Amino acid sequence: MAIINTLIYMYSTRPKHKMTKTKRRFTALAVVLMGLSTLTLAQKSGLAADPFQDFYNRNCVPEAQKSGLTKSEAEQGCTCTVNSLKNKYTTREFNDLLAAYRGGSANAKRTLTSYGEACFDKILDDLLFGN
Repeated sequence: MAIINTLIYMYSTRPKHKMTKTKRRFTALAVVLMGLSTLTLAQKSGLAADPFQDFYNRNCVPEAQKSGLTKSEAEQGCTCTVNSLKNKYTTREFNDLLAAYRGGSANAKRTLTSYGEACFDKILDDLLFGN
């Protein structure tokens, strides 16, 4: 975006003269290519997003809330779960596990569930027994 703004500034401050058809096409092509490169970088950065945070936001908290926990209880249990997963898996390993989970892998679901059990058991104990 900064590149486009710089080009616009440079174009608006230069002496005014007629642009040939070729120069207009070249300028339009340059702007389009820069826009595409910006879009590509944005998409690549999306791929590099934190899979742990993605799991927390898209899976753990919503699913915990669907099971009847409040948002606060779900966030507490999911924070504990994600921290446990971060201690065990690298980002790449977890990304692979998450992809398998979202692809319907029963083994990946069991693995993720096992990490959440200890965290959510404590929350449920506190709810049931008022600790």
